[in-house]
Amino acid sequence: MREFDFDEVVTVLETNHTVELGVAGATGAILGKSQGVDERIYAVLIGDEATMLPESVLMSTGRYVDPDEIYDGESIKVKAERYPEKG
Repeated sequence: MREFDFDEVVTVLETNHTVELGVAGATGAILGKSQGVDERIYAVLIGDEATMLPESVLMSTGRYVDPDEIYDGESIKVKAERYPEKG
């Protein structure tokens, strides 16, 4: 599968998992992505909530949202937690 872009609009396919989450058939915008063990995982903004979904349940609509529709310019700063190395 091809990698989805940030702000790309996707449709959530119907699977047991997406039905259970209540997002089957919904459309949303890609906010974030990470590499999972078997496939990429995406943070998809559906309504006013972000849901983490694997790429296998997403289908591109060919559209993109204007980032200004999602982000209001406010930001926060977080410090990453460091874990001790195992030796």
